[in-house]
Amino acid sequence: MTAAQDDVPGDHLARRDGDPPDADAVTEDDHPGRAEHGAHRHPRTGETPSQRHTRQLGELLMETRVSAVGIQVIIGFLFAVPFQADLEGMGRVAYVVSIMSGVLATALLLAPSVLHRALLHRGQAVWIVAVGTRLLLAGAAATSVSLVAAALLVGDRLFDSWLTYLPAGWSAVVLAVFWFMVPVARNARLDRAAD
Repeated sequence: MTAAQDDVPGDHLARRDGDPPDADAVTEDDHPGRAEHGAHRHPRTGETPSQRHTRQLGELLMETRVSAVGIQVIIGFLFAVPFQADLEGMGRVAYVVSIMSGVLATALLLAPSVLHRALLHRGQAVWIVAVGTRLLLAGAAATSVSLVAAALLVGDRLFDSWLTYLPAGWSAVVLAVFWFMVPVARNARLDRAAD
């Protein structure tokens, strides 16, 4: 960088995200790091709190929109089930639970986008990110209930023995491991490392 470039505020923001940091532009003292990424990652240079909140909001909205599409596809298939098969007993209960939790998941996963549009230009990015994160996690929980109930419906249609519960049990274990146990274990490890 030239001396003239050093005087231009925000000039180093022209770097692409993948570029290595410019040692002349940023030092550890200038920007010690963000808690969201930990001390091991180099922070984005020159990012103001407002820019950070805007970026976090964009990331949250992207995540919820992608997730919402997935559950909407599942719900679309489930809505067709009563027109193709007669449901009785446990299959009927599993179907209703799957539909209800799927609709709840769709509402939760789309809520951050709705909040963003409803509160546009009101300076609520921080609040939307905080609430939207909780809504995303609640939507994941509702999605897991919908998937397990749908798997139980499949098991009920295909098997007459204890195998009826196999698809639902397998789905519950897989979802519990990847959506609950892995994050909880990682958070516990990070908390121990911080002490």
